[in-house]
Amino acid sequence: MAAEMFGLEKVVFIPCAHSPLKRVRPVAGDRARLKMLQSGLLDQDWAEVSDWEVRRGGISYTIDTILEWEKREFGSSLFWIMGSDQWAQLPSWKNPLELRRKAGFLVFPRPERPRKRKGFLMKEIPFRIDLSATEIRQRITRRQAIQGMVLPLVELLIRRNGWYR
Repeated sequence: MAAEMFGLEKVVFIPCAHSPLKRVRPVAGDRARLKMLQSGLLDQDWAEVSDWEVRRGGISYTIDTILEWEKREFGSSLFWIMGSDQWAQLPSWKNPLELRRKAGFLVFPRPERPRKRKGFLMKEIPFRIDLSATEIRQRITRRQAIQGMVLPLVELLIRRNGWYR
């Protein structure tokens, strides 16, 4: 939807190796997270999955990723898509002032609408996404249904491989 709405040539999904804002590493391994993304985006011409951060390893800082993609997509406008919960944390990220010079931000309400931030190019994606990966993982751990929260193929992979149990 964001690709159409904002005229994006493609949307690249880049799972991080290790978030600097989280104390623990991702519960599912890198290959599992990549496989879930690839399965969920199968046949979506507008979407691409990159393993760049996972291959690079270490702490994943958005500015490092933006600088890498700026080289790869020379001359392209770059936008970072996120929820308003992450948008609110942006000032605590590494080099937020450089981030605002290098990329625009497409932000969806989660749970609140994003607030404008002086000096940042931010456009609101006008639909709410109240699902969170944390909630889905917790439901799996408690053996509760996740039907309709993830695509059927992704749910099958999770159940078949015992991820998040």
